Amino acid sequence: MRNSDLDGEEGYGSLENILHVKHMRKLDNNSQKAYVKKLWVENPKVYSQWKQWCIELDQLPDFFGTDDNPIPIDESKL
Repeated sequence: MRNSDLDGEEGYGSLENILHVKHMRKLDNNSQKAYVKKLWVENPKVYSQWKQWCIELDQLPDFFGTDDNPIPIDESKL
């Protein structure tokens, strides 16, 4: 884990990163894809930071994968 992972400056910030994770956990797979597409369209840079934050901290491993085994996603095709 990198030091910057917990400083609140990656993605949407610590609290919002967690809120997005909690929201994703409530959704089925198709709804997760739609939500990720929405986040990506709104701000690809911030979304990418959040996605990396999730992977590094093992959040949503069934959707994004893990640091050792990330799941490739082409957000433009969701």
